[in-house]
Amino acid sequence: MDFQDLLPLMIYDDKCYVCIKFAKLMNFLAKGKLRMIGHYTDLGKKIRNEILDDDALEMFWFINKETAYGGRAAIIPLLSEI
Repeated sequence: MDFQDLLPLMIYDDKCYVCIKFAKLMNFLAKGKLRMIGHYTDLGKKIRNEILDDDALEMFWFINKETAYGGRAAIIPLLSEI
């Protein structure tokens, strides 16, 4: 699957209340510039299998055209994209 048309995107834990609130805040601040995808959705599972590793569920991920950033390392690239 080609993910280039989906970028930039943020993958978050869609079963965690705090993570959902964080994703909603980032979506509000981004004003539609980012695609939000839950870890446990079908597309989220495909992305985890093809791009990320098994530890991907432990944090949120920001993926742009250059690289994938996870957890705290993703905050500054995510905010700069917004």
